[in-house]
Amino acid sequence: MHERTVRNAFREAVESYCNQLSATGRDPRELRLSITVTTTGTLSRETVEWIHRAAHDHVRNLLPGARVDSLEFPVKAGVGEPGHRFGFRHSATPAREDHGREHGAAAVLTLCYDRDFVWPCRIGAAARWLALGRLPGQRPGPEALPLPEYAAWLPRGPLLLVRNHQGRLDFARSTQRPRYGIRVDGVDLPLGRSLVAAAAGEIEYRDPDSVTVLRYRVDWEGQHV
Repeated sequence: MHERTVRNAFREAVESYCNQLSATGRDPRELRLSITVTTTGTLSRETVEWIHRAAHDHVRNLLPGARVDSLEFPVKAGVGEPGHRFGFRHSATPAREDHGREHGAAAVLTLCYDRDFVWPCRIGAAARWLALGRLPGQRPGPEALPLPEYAAWLPRGPLLLVRNHQGRLDFARSTQRPRYGIRVDGVDLPLGRSLVAAAAGEIEYRDPDSVTVLRYRVDWEGQHV
């Protein structure tokens, strides 16, 4: 399995899939994509990063407003020639308001890691808290905003909570995995406490051995009513 071949094949596959969705006439802003890249061997970090960028770039250019919610890289020895397989699924965000939804603008929380990884998270106005983080096996839904499982540099589990409530975006620290400390914009976020997000800043995950930093930006869709 040559990784250059995997890259070229993936570029063609994601372009073809986006073009097929575009031809259906659906509003791309409603579309949420899940992509699986299955290979006979583990891909290098460079190729994983390349595929990640290619997926987001092509979706952004060919389906403006659509979003890649998950991109996974399982390894299976039984994959036939040419040694790779791509899977694409999509879902549509319901237009109706969920229970607990407030009147107000949706927030778009964009998280960035090391310049190469960018994850936009759309958060509707509601009083409930959403779990944000690397949440193995959990799909995006009304209670969670899972980040990609391959982002192993992030601690696992719903350590950080977020909500768009009363015209502001708040962060809170859950009580799970207390060995990890979280700082937002240089301020410690104690267990069970919350603070208001700035327009842009940094989130730090700390344990005794390492520090992982995510940059964030908060944008708003429309105006509050």
